Amino acid sequence: MFRYCLSLLLICLLTGGIYSQVKQDSAVPTDFKSDGCSLFPDGNYRECCVEHDKAYFIGGSLKERRTADKKLYRCVRSKGNGKFLASMIFVGVRIGGVSFLPTPFRWGFGNKYPHKEPPKPKTKSATGR
Repeated sequence: MFRYCLSLLLICLLTGGIYSQVKQDSAVPTDFKSDGCSLFPDGNYRECCVEHDKAYFIGGSLKERRTADKKLYRCVRSKGNGKFLASMIFVGVRIGGVSFLPTPFRWGFGNKYPHKEPPKPKTKSATGR
């Protein structure tokens, strides 16, 4: 039973797509502030984390989140850091950055939490009534 619960928890955390944020506007406001590498020491890769924070602030689809996380991984590696450090950061953002947790570093943190879909417009039925 414990293994089942643990597996289910890991699946939910790693996919994180149940309540993804939707892009409101892709422009990062001028007063945007980053905390650098959230909950991780800032190193020579801090600017990678700031760029990653910009993508997380805006939010978007799950594919865009994964792309932002991969870009962070590649950026950290390009600064001369090893696979281990880049992988630790990558796993950290994949687990800790899910959009359904009310954290200040979640995917789409620039959008209000909890995210609610706008109401769908009413359409006429096929019979025209």
